[in-house]
Amino acid sequence: MKSLISQCRSCLKLTALLEAVLCLLTASAVAVTAGEAPTNPDSPQTEYVRMYVNEVPYEGRAVLYEDTTYVDLYELTEEINVCDVFPNLAEKSVLFRGTDLVMTVKNGAQYIVANDRYLWCPSGVFVKEGRAYVPLRVAAKALGAEVVWNPNEFAAYVITGDAPIQPASSYYIEDEVYWLSRIIYAEAGAEPFEGQIAVGNVVLNRTRAEIFPDTIYGVIFDRKYGVQFTPTANGRIYCTPSEESIIAAKICLEGYSLSHEILYFINAALATNFWVPQNCEYVMTISCHDFYS
Repeated sequence: MKSLISQCRSCLKLTALLEAVLCLLTASAVAVTAGEAPTNPDSPQTEYVRMYVNEVPYEGRAVLYEDTTYVDLYELTEEINVCDVFPNLAEKSVLFRGTDLVMTVKNGAQYIVANDRYLWCPSGVFVKEGRAYVPLRVAAKALGAEVVWNPNEFAAYVITGDAPIQPASSYYIEDEVYWLSRIIYAEAGAEPFEGQIAVGNVVLNRTRAEIFPDTIYGVIFDRKYGVQFTPTANGRIYCTPSEESIIAAKICLEGYSLSHEILYFINAALATNFWVPQNCEYVMTISCHDFYS
């Protein structure tokens, strides 16, 4: 999880980049070979992406930022699902209302909300002067479309679907959100957002591993080899989770994962049992937690 300072720096980088794009791009799509610098020497290094929607050249803007293709969501919805747009300049957010679709984009967030579902954007989303810039694949998922990347053409092909994203009410299973958000909050409520997602990943990865139960509830309360999660013994599992932990749980349930391998985590500073680091393979560290496969 990026620190607040690094998040601000990333936001400033994206602001500068998109300001350059707005100055350099015309209403028609611009394609530039990977690595080619923009015509303005004072602008940051920028790569533009060629896009097609149902094989028709896309006339909106697309730019590569931190290895992710970003688009102006207003322009893309005009192409796929025309929406009424309600910018909130004070909050730096934009609300989109289209056919069977409601989306909210807030500047600096690591997700967008589409039909009450939380779609993760690790490199962030950006709102400036009422325009929302989001990763293409995330925007496509919200709009019910698919994206195929052609590296040889340095181009993205968008294939539209029959309907936008399924609403949360018929997608999330209440019991899964209930227990996953509680174990995330109990174990990592004070951790960075990515640390909370990683804890959720551990639980979901275990449901797919043969040596663990195959349900979220079963994994959390598993005691086959002793208590697996301390909050189930000290009662913290029953604490009301924060909104952030609930969002992290829903992002995990969307299938987003920092690692499909991690099955264990440990806070070495507080641990009294070191079976995990002695017997498992280290994968990564996020804040106070070390994660193992």
